[in-house]
Amino acid sequence: MSGVGRESVDEAIALLERAALGQVGWRAPLEAIGEATGSMGGQLIGLGSAGMIPFNMMTGVAPETASDFEAAGGGDPRINSRVRVGSAAAELEICDEARFTTAADMRRNPEYADWIHRYDMHHACLTTLVKAPDSLVGLAVLRGRRHGHIEADQKRAFAELAVHVRAAVRTQIALQDQGMLLATGMMEAMGAAVFVCEPGGGVRAMTPAAEALVTAGDFLRLRSGVLTTAHEADHAALTAEIAAAARRAPHARPLTAIRQLSGDDRLLVEACPLPVDHAPAFRASVLVVAHVASPDEARLGEVARILYGLSAAEAAVAAQLALGRNPTVIAHDPRVAVGT
Repeated sequence: MSGVGRESVDEAIALLERAALGQVGWRAPLEAIGEATGSMGGQLIGLGSAGMIPFNMMTGVAPETASDFEAAGGGDPRINSRVRVGSAAAELEICDEARFTTAADMRRNPEYADWIHRYDMHHACLTTLVKAPDSLVGLAVLRGRRHGHIEADQKRAFAELAVHVRAAVRTQIALQDQGMLLATGMMEAMGAAVFVCEPGGGVRAMTPAAEALVTAGDFLRLRSGVLTTAHEADHAALTAEIAAAARRAPHARPLTAIRQLSGDDRLLVEACPLPVDHAPAFRASVLVVAHVASPDEARLGEVARILYGLSAAEAAVAAQLALGRNPTVIAHDPRVAVGT
């Protein structure tokens, strides 16, 4: 390969083998891929439905580049032809700037154009590593004006390295799946009702207690493999809670109260992202933990006070909300405004 050092390619491959086993983080191999292909840096990105970006690791660029990319709609295939073309391509098919309509994308989308100009993202070469029905993992090298279009020998190096990145990603997915099963097993040993869900609510695994909940169908149900609520009015809240956890976004409220289809009980549901170490969450998973709300209002209030540092009055209100009482009803007895 003229212009591409064999040594730099081999170094990147060695780093990828270590990253696959969690011995090093992913930044080092991505930096090495950028260097081996004469590029500014490397990018490892996860894309979900509706332009969602579970992770986006970029090297050789300013720290805010990735967050600004998401803010500019870079993960949306309607805005970014690199995402559109790359998502439609086969796994390991190499796509360079000749396949994209970047200039037209920038004309139609000023925010995306500003992102490209500000961070000098005028050229790219990319491939899809792993495809799933609702997500994919992609690899790219980032090139500015001074780097220009990727050259033939650099593209061959990128194609060779992509095979090793794909193998490393698959290894990490297998290890993360093992972690998911271990976490579920611990919850099962404690008798907890826990679902392991995809960002869209699809259930990957559940404990026996969780299975009993959906079998009974009083609070939660499975519809085509997706976790939903028996009471239709609660479905949107549950879906939003799972999606927020998948994005690792701050939750508007830590618990969602699910109403019983016929009865006065409430099921408290909390969604949180499955913990991962320094590796990206290649297969974003959400733990959905459910337990029946205690009818003991005083105990609920005390738990709320301890967990969230509430005053006695705030804890009393929190307990009543957790039991599903309407804010207007709660405000009536002490004769305070609903806003208060």
